[in-house]
Amino acid sequence: MWGLISAIFAALLHCLVFAIFTGSGKDTRLLVEDLSLNKEYVKKTKAFKKDVFPPALYAIFFLLILTSLGGACSSLTHIWLKWAHGFWACFTIYYNVKTFWLEYKAIGVNSSILKDLNANAGAIVSQQAPEPTEFTVGSEPQKVADLEWGTHVYAFGKFLGFLSWNTWLVYLYLRFIMGEIRTPIWPFVLVSLGVWFGGTFLKIRYQDYRPKFH
Repeated sequence: MWGLISAIFAALLHCLVFAIFTGSGKDTRLLVEDLSLNKEYVKKTKAFKKDVFPPALYAIFFLLILTSLGGACSSLTHIWLKWAHGFWACFTIYYNVKTFWLEYKAIGVNSSILKDLNANAGAIVSQQAPEPTEFTVGSEPQKVADLEWGTHVYAFGKFLGFLSWNTWLVYLYLRFIMGEIRTPIWPFVLVSLGVWFGGTFLKIRYQDYRPKFH
């Protein structure tokens, strides 16, 4: 169970990295288009998807193989299966640690790019508007910091919706791979519904910050 929980947690971290770069990439493109900024910002943020997304996807795939082997070891006694599980565990841990370090460095560089982008955008907004700290989103004026926060909260709501469906992967794993036929279903129903309602609430509450494409 500890191995399964650790694998799920690691996979969720990789999914969070997907959400971070996807959300920041969309925000960067929209901001560059709205304020006619240097398009190099968009190219730089797109480069992270090419460098980070494939290793993160492979890391999740390797975790799925590892948990499947672990589930098989819990019900089968073949010695070669245990050796295969042990070898694959060492390889998967190494690959995930390496990928997490790559993601950590990429997030740091991306933060520096966004900081420079926000500084340039703030300078342009201050020249165009009499009140440089606010501009209109929907029907009400919002601060720049509030806009950024709302955009990320909306993206987090979408992530919670995605997570609510993936909760059932744990039940399916316990029920059909590990053979735990007595696994109760009601805890998974409660967790899935709770996470889904939370994500839906955030998406409705911050729907004005939903990225719009032209």
